[in-house]
Amino acid sequence: MSSRNTTPKPVSTEHPPGQLLKKELHNGSLELSNGIKKDVFQSQRLPHFQPDSFKSIKSCIHLDQVLDSRAKDTVFDTYRQAVMISQPIGNGVVYRSKKDGKVIDQDEIRARQLSSLRCSECEVSDFQQVMICLQCPHVGCKEHSQLHYKGTQHMFAIDSNLGLLYCFKCNEYINHPKLEKLRLEAAGFADDDIDNQEQITANYHNPNRLAVQGLKGFINLGATCFMSSILQSLVHNPIIKSQFFNNDLHYFNCTYLHDQEVNEAIGDQNACITCSVDLIFKELFTSKTSEGFGITNLLTTAWYKQKSLAGFQEQDAHEFWQFLLNEFHQDHMRIQTQMDGAAKEEACSCITHSTFSFQLQSCVKCKSCDAITETVDPMIDLSLEINHLKKQKNVDLYDCLDLFTSEEKLDAAISCKHCSTRSQATKTLKLKSIPPVLSIQLKRFDHNILNDTSSKIETPVKVPLYVNIAPYCVDHGQANNDIVYELFSAICHIGSVNTGHYVVFTKNAQGQWLKFDDSVISGVDQEDVVNSNAYLLYYIIHSI
Repeated sequence: MSSRNTTPKPVSTEHPPGQLLKKELHNGSLELSNGIKKDVFQSQRLPHFQPDSFKSIKSCIHLDQVLDSRAKDTVFDTYRQAVMISQPIGNGVVYRSKKDGKVIDQDEIRARQLSSLRCSECEVSDFQQVMICLQCPHVGCKEHSQLHYKGTQHMFAIDSNLGLLYCFKCNEYINHPKLEKLRLEAAGFADDDIDNQEQITANYHNPNRLAVQGLKGFINLGATCFMSSILQSLVHNPIIKSQFFNNDLHYFNCTYLHDQEVNEAIGDQNACITCSVDLIFKELFTSKTSEGFGITNLLTTAWYKQKSLAGFQEQDAHEFWQFLLNEFHQDHMRIQTQMDGAAKEEACSCITHSTFSFQLQSCVKCKSCDAITETVDPMIDLSLEINHLKKQKNVDLYDCLDLFTSEEKLDAAISCKHCSTRSQATKTLKLKSIPPVLSIQLKRFDHNILNDTSSKIETPVKVPLYVNIAPYCVDHGQANNDIVYELFSAICHIGSVNTGHYVVFTKNAQGQWLKFDDSVISGVDQEDVVNSNAYLLYYIIHSI
């Protein structure tokens, strides 16, 4: 596939996606047919955390008929396998090789899961609403699952996000006590604590339908649109969402939020960004209303954590995003130190590093001896120049990536350690590793050091919905495989460098593009996103 082909390639039908990760429970471990098993364990430091209860959702006549037939055992077995396949990859799960017992890297497992939970027809990835047919190996987005039902009369499918059964004949979600028990068991929780289950049911309420989808805006509290846009990009980031809803380590071990409730105040000693953002996730996805939400807790916490954010002046969205990611990391290290006495920086499993971190390789080539010196730096995003492309017509993201990775002549001579001379040199940048979510900043703000003035670069940059970054990676020449990312969020700055406003386009779980303008939400076409003149872009891995 050409690096500029933005359409994902078709899925191979040699092995149906639903069969790639067929699982069986065996001796307390979860075994995958491709030779991997996972051991589920619960940290002794954490309470027994229960997933959402779906007991209030009833069965239907069609499901009852099937469960009264001889096919019921097959239905239960298939449902259990499908729910286990779609379980989020968490820090409490260890995958081991079935052959030799060696631990398998979670990124590899996540890539295999991503390959399985993808629409067989259009290759929509699992961060959207992917349905797993209960009666055959078909996996599809909601649209193609509907077509599959019409063509085969396979009326039942499992929602890979919720683990709930959907009846296409009734056109609604359904459940059954035995299926609910299987779902809880697949998540690693037995349904034998009756008192606890009754307590959950008593305290459970059905959230607003729009709130479940995260369709809630943020009220502008005075030049806070830069915060709102970044938060919407995080809320609709499926990996970040999964991290926050499964972040038991922080939730059960951070005492700062409790201190805030006891003291009825936020201060230097109890301000925690992770807790504040966690509150936002809970409000957005469990609220009984879809009305706009005021981010007062986060705003106050941010003021204490970074004094430059205090007040009601417009700030840079990219700098705020970097601030949040740094705080997520610092909060994680604080909890690790609190629990273990010391925190390890290498291979950090915090939200920031597990989602956005990658390595950038710099190759400096000496003009005298052609020796190459390699340096590898950790990164969380790419900052791409567009100022040098403003005279070019029809600029797209690939032009920016080409410029970023092109050979650059260094202004100053280098002292080459290979030939021991001072020589002219060139530098080339490429990605040595890739992240689950690729964050890209298009450098639209330019500061002139000589006269201390800033200006905004309005050069239009066309944004592809899918981008193949393989040509910009170190090993591209050897592997020659495509590495396709899918756009799910784009933040735009409207106005001048001094007086402007931020809006954000995001794709929801149903594949629909939405525009969030503070508390106002509207549907848009994907062409509006492609031509949005974006400032910040967020891509999720689509296929490797």
